[in-house]
Amino acid sequence: MFKFDSTKPIIVVNFKDYEEATGKGAEALAVVHERVLKETGAQLVVAVHPTDLRGVVEAAPGLPVISQNGDSYTRGSDDEMKKTQTGRMTPKMIERCGGVGTLINHAENPRTDDEIYEIVTDFELENPALLTIVCAENSERGEAIKALCKPDFVAIEPPDLIGGDVSVTTRPEIVSDAVSRLGDNVLVGAGVKTGEDIRSALELGAKGVLLASGVVKPKGDMTPEEVLNELVKA
Repeated sequence: MFKFDSTKPIIVVNFKDYEEATGKGAEALAVVHERVLKETGAQLVVAVHPTDLRGVVEAAPGLPVISQNGDSYTRGSDDEMKKTQTGRMTPKMIERCGGVGTLINHAENPRTDDEIYEIVTDFELENPALLTIVCAENSERGEAIKALCKPDFVAIEPPDLIGGDVSVTTRPEIVSDAVSRLGDNVLVGAGVKTGEDIRSALELGAKGVLLASGVVKPKGDMTPEEVLNELVKA
């Protein structure tokens, strides 16, 4: 199970549903992450599509792997958890697949505050060691989420920067405001692609970053492994 080392930044790479990072591509890319983790001691976590979770865990057993989506347990009218669940990526299913946690409320898979509360609570009840990372579009939403539940990390990702070439760290007030409001468990994402982006985020008080295309689809002649090696030096 993943144990966060507060002395190291955490780098979470979201594989999304990129063709290069699903199916066998996800497994191959995870092996690259595992190799960098072992060679550098960096704190790397990958978030994969739920259908790839078991395959990635088996391909890279030394790498912490989380699901891109997590669900709460369905309950009956008596508010008791139903004995069986269908089609839901519950904490139990993620554990059975070898995952160590989940991403929640990414801008591409949004949840209501009530849903976030239920998911985080069920993961905590199932196993407090399961990692929960809740995304928020701004500090205000992050603050509202933290008032409801206690995820391990809140990842601030301004929607207008997701998938783009402008890093959230070019707007330092966003990061510093998030740290001021939310405390010491803030990750930042959206447009993060370089070691300099990570250094800027850490200097502003963030614990790490959430990124995707910067690693999965690097520009120029760099490979994902070369990008990762640059990132972990931050």
